[in-house]
Amino acid sequence: MQLTEYEKEMAAGKYGPGLQKAINILIRYGEACGAEKFVEISSAHIMPKEPPELLEMFTEGVDCVPVITTTHPLMSAFSPEKWEDMGIPHEYAEKELPDHEKRQRIHQRLGIVKSYSCLPMHMGNLPRKGAYTSWIGSCAQILCNSLIGARTNKDGTIINLCCALTGRALYHGLLMQENRYAKVVIRLADDVVLEDDADYGALGYYVGNTVKNSNVVFDGISPSISFDHLKYMVAPVATSGSVHICHVVGITPEAATLEEALGGREPEETLVVTREDLKRTKKLYEYFPEKEVNLVLIGCPHVTIEEARTLAGFLKGKRVPTGKHLWIAMGDPTYTLAKAMGYTDIIEGAGGVISHTCMATIPDSPIPEDTKAIMTNSFKSAHYVTSLQQGRVPVMVGGLKQCFDALRLREHEVSICV
Repeated sequence: MQLTEYEKEMAAGKYGPGLQKAINILIRYGEACGAEKFVEISSAHIMPKEPPELLEMFTEGVDCVPVITTTHPLMSAFSPEKWEDMGIPHEYAEKELPDHEKRQRIHQRLGIVKSYSCLPMHMGNLPRKGAYTSWIGSCAQILCNSLIGARTNKDGTIINLCCALTGRALYHGLLMQENRYAKVVIRLADDVVLEDDADYGALGYYVGNTVKNSNVVFDGISPSISFDHLKYMVAPVATSGSVHICHVVGITPEAATLEEALGGREPEETLVVTREDLKRTKKLYEYFPEKEVNLVLIGCPHVTIEEARTLAGFLKGKRVPTGKHLWIAMGDPTYTLAKAMGYTDIIEGAGGVISHTCMATIPDSPIPEDTKAIMTNSFKSAHYVTSLQQGRVPVMVGGLKQCFDALRLREHEVSICV
């Protein structure tokens, strides 16, 4: 690989053992994948789940991260502050808390922003179009590439951490312009009507499952689509498939026109999605009103301030019944704003638990033991919860209204002491 003088000095250990280990891992990885050089990144987004001992080893001698670096949500739906309210077993919390506190101290020392969100662009980490980054998480990665037009590869946890510490990423893959053009055009049949989160999610999930691993471009999506519907459509494309760029004509930065998204080339394929395609997709996680739902998960991707307002509207004057759980994932900065607007008081007053966790990855099964069925408005969440739980608990997908109907909310009773 072609190294700058600074990169050679890092590799030689001039700036400490931590950076030496990090840059040498990146060099070996670059040689393995055929990268010729590094590029400087403008931001990073890391996974806060690495073993503390590993984090200590890579950060030895490091005073501060060289670029803005945010943290992904805490995995396994575990909230250090809200785990009791969520009904997570005490034994699980006792195992997780010490490691979390060790990581937090290191992150604080390095200046890593403890955002704990899969929407770093809403947490102050907003790179410009064309900027090189290293972001973790399939949701954050596809949104970075597609909605922002910044550039990130599908870096794994260790590579991503090394990029954040060194401020360098390998120049290969999706960082290179020639690898970013769409190859498959997605269009909707005339009979398709998209109304809620579940509809947009079903569309993205179907596309990812059908296309598998090609860059795609949606043609014909209304430019008035909300950010929330856009995120529910784009995120599952990287879940059911291995797609990491999802252009939307007239909306995303590299797709002002269909020709721009395709790089002036003819598409390899045009996929027309029908109402029947979406109907079959919804049946994968079909909602059965008669089934008892104990747990509703909202916030994959994380809830935005607009969604917080919608949730508060649904929950005003209502109460989650005893024995049922409503978990809502929201980054801390969004929570602060929602608190100022009074939304969190309504949500939490109704019995909802808001945490900065990931509602999709719960492999350690810290869900309440009496959970009979899970409901969510996210195909991404349904996919991961089902696979990681190995089908132990049935998961259903519906729009927000269906999710709250499934909880059978009660009118809020107010007690007045005289």
